[in-house]
Amino acid sequence: MLTERGVLMQHLRIVQAGDRILLPTTERLEIGLPTEEREFESGFVAIRSYKDLVEVPDRLRASLPSSFDVIGDIAVMRIPEELRPDQEAIGGAILRWNPRIRVVMDDRGVKGDHRVRDIGVIAGERRTTTVHVEHGLRYRVDLAAAYFSPRLASERKRIADSVQEGEIVADPFAGVGPYAILIARRRRPRAVHASDANPLAVALLRANIAANRADRIEAREGDARTILREIAPVDRIVLDLPHSALEFLPDALAAIGARGTIHLYRILPEAEEVQTIQHIRTAARAAGLRVTDLRRRHVRAYSPTQNQTAFDVTVARGSRLSGPGRSPTAGRTSRRRANRASGRRSEQTGRRSGSRSGRPRR
Repeated sequence: MLTERGVLMQHLRIVQAGDRILLPTTERLEIGLPTEEREFESGFVAIRSYKDLVEVPDRLRASLPSSFDVIGDIAVMRIPEELRPDQEAIGGAILRWNPRIRVVMDDRGVKGDHRVRDIGVIAGERRTTTVHVEHGLRYRVDLAAAYFSPRLASERKRIADSVQEGEIVADPFAGVGPYAILIARRRRPRAVHASDANPLAVALLRANIAANRADRIEAREGDARTILREIAPVDRIVLDLPHSALEFLPDALAAIGARGTIHLYRILPEAEEVQTIQHIRTAARAAGLRVTDLRRRHVRAYSPTQNQTAFDVTVARGSRLSGPGRSPTAGRTSRRRANRASGRRSEQTGRRSGSRSGRPRR
């Protein structure tokens, strides 16, 4: 009853004195039980969230972020504009709430050609580097130098699990290497080509390859289009650049061998997903490829109206007229032979027709 009325002071210890139990309340209540005034000691309170510790104006409490990323021992959160004057109090509350977190950062979005977070330390140690563990592998990360998101851990495992033995895999936006290294360590690819245009990301990628002993990976620095042309043909390509992956789709399609799969990611409203599928099919036709399988799945919610969506596209080279189990060139070869055979039959038929005419045989 006291809890329902909101008068029980739960941060104070309940006292047992002889045969009496004393419950601390915010005010004297007339509920048919004796009352007295006394001091109570502080007790342990289960803290479910940093929000239970932070002190901000009541009118702003509803704006407190309900979630944030933890990368290694760094918490990364987006502070709403109205809470920026209170960001140090928010960061301090997170440090008290979770002692394993040593740094709290404000994420102001991904910017620039290299997809780097615009971040600032608001509490804790003044650093941007950490070591993040994912699926038993250790990644050295510098959040000010290269993009990394722990929210894609399950998606990275899904892609790695789909890689078949002996495949050649390309990861042209590898960052610090979470896709490439997981594939190289957990599967048996022939080779993994991991690259990035960001030289700082490639330096971290190479360090992580060595630390995780992922010796099947070739790390390179450079433009994705150039590298895809140089390493072709490949069996699988990860286009993990959700804001502009479609721009690189023609280059990825050109790099696929006789058959292969492209994992393309986009951030978009659900209503635009059908349009993306049509775009993929059109690009495949233009590249002389058949789409043999195309699946989509929502990886995570990106905003109230948008999802990060994965499009798994399997393509094959060859004519649409080629039947199942036939080689890509079978249709063309058969047509040429058929034309030659047809020509011979026509000639023979002509001769036979001629011999049936009224002209005498010789």
